[in-house]
Amino acid sequence: MKKILITGASGYLAQTLIPVAASQAEVTGVARNTESIRDEATKISLDIEDRTSVIDVVNSLKPDAIIHCAACNPGGSETAMFSVNEHGTGNVAFSAAKSGCRFVSVSSDTVFNGKDAPFDDNAQASPLSKNLYAVSKARGESIVRSLVPTAAIVRTSLIYGTDKIDRGTEGFVKRLAAGAPLKLFNDVIRQPVSSRALSQSLCTLALKLVDESGFINIMGNEAMSRYTFGVRMLDYWGIDYSDQIESISGVGIEGLPIDLRVTMNRAALLKLPTPGLSEVLPAC
Repeated sequence: MKKILITGASGYLAQTLIPVAASQAEVTGVARNTESIRDEATKISLDIEDRTSVIDVVNSLKPDAIIHCAACNPGGSETAMFSVNEHGTGNVAFSAAKSGCRFVSVSSDTVFNGKDAPFDDNAQASPLSKNLYAVSKARGESIVRSLVPTAAIVRTSLIYGTDKIDRGTEGFVKRLAAGAPLKLFNDVIRQPVSSRALSQSLCTLALKLVDESGFINIMGNEAMSRYTFGVRMLDYWGIDYSDQIESISGVGIEGLPIDLRVTMNRAALLKLPTPGLSEVLPAC
């Protein structure tokens, strides 16, 4: 049976990715804190900012594939974002290159400037300079391309699930519970992606479509505003928001890309699943 190493194994995406991967391979999950790693995976505590430790783990496990999900998300410190998203990604890519294993790296649609939509699979990263998360992810992409030319780099969007509330919606729930007003952008466009569909695609790229390299847009095929997405997820989870939500414009906010619609020609050609929110939620 093949072996998959998953970084960021305590994160939201990995909660779905690990069981999907475990149905196809032996899975090892690495993260600083292993408590949240699912039991389907062998758990190893690892700080990807430590290159020597990353190399030692990869050399010891000899995985057939690495799916790199580890990231410091928006809201983290500037130092942490560049330490994890740029340098940590570089350490994992370097280790993958040395071992010769398949490498699939998860990136973000925010590497685009939001001005030239729709962005195709080969669109150059053009992060807004004030969006440090986007800048750090774009730098991570560049390092992966340099160190592992055969890697698949998956650019994705807002990740949600139907079994566990996503980070963004969870934050909205906390604000609403505290009685705070919730302002959602009515003109910031994204293509939310189901954690299950994304997990299936990542595993397919890691184990089957191993000759596919370069950038691949994998998101939901339904574009919508942050306002629409937020309200639909709150409705799905049965959250009462009554009159606490305000619809606002994101135009003029520094570092905020407005229109991040993409085309997904490669995903369609490879027959990777990209269901939209309207398709996923009624099915549940």
